[in-house]
Amino acid sequence: MEDRPTQDLELVDSVLRGDEAAFGVLVGRYQRLVGSVAWRYGVPADEVEDVVSEVFLKVFRNLHRYRPDHPLSTWLYRVAVHHVIDRSRRSSRRPETTAIAPGLPDGAPGPHAEADAAERACLVRRALASLAPRYREALFLVYVEGCSVEETAGILELPQGTVKTRLMRGRAALRRVLDARWPGRFGEP
Repeated sequence: MEDRPTQDLELVDSVLRGDEAAFGVLVGRYQRLVGSVAWRYGVPADEVEDVVSEVFLKVFRNLHRYRPDHPLSTWLYRVAVHHVIDRSRRSSRRPETTAIAPGLPDGAPGPHAEADAAERACLVRRALASLAPRYREALFLVYVEGCSVEETAGILELPQGTVKTRLMRGRAALRRVLDARWPGRFGEP
């Protein structure tokens, strides 16, 4: 059985030779990855499907630029991240705000702890979306996607030292946003 990178290269070659069905296989294989990037970078849920379509249109038009030095998934991830960032720069909209019902849990242990954790995750996601893209990218890749600093450096095409600096500054910026928007909600810095 072939491994996924080998299958991906064969599919890319087929697409470049005009096999549209092979592109459909690539889309099926990686649409969740692209949708995940969009959602986690702050694209409203009702727009994620549009972003996935936009990214794969861009991928189809630029597949000839893919170089197999890195896995296809890394290249797709990078295309998706750049597309979402460019899209947010073009948009004058602010991240959506969600009204918080007065009866939501207060964070005390008990049956509402799971709902509280979900609410906190939503707030962190909103705060993360407000950061400068250079910090948001690094934080997202390392802390949300679980990439190593080395992998993140490869995806962002940056030196590892730059990634480490962006992580440090990004964490500080995220803390400032959280403290300013929701004082006391996330504990002491």
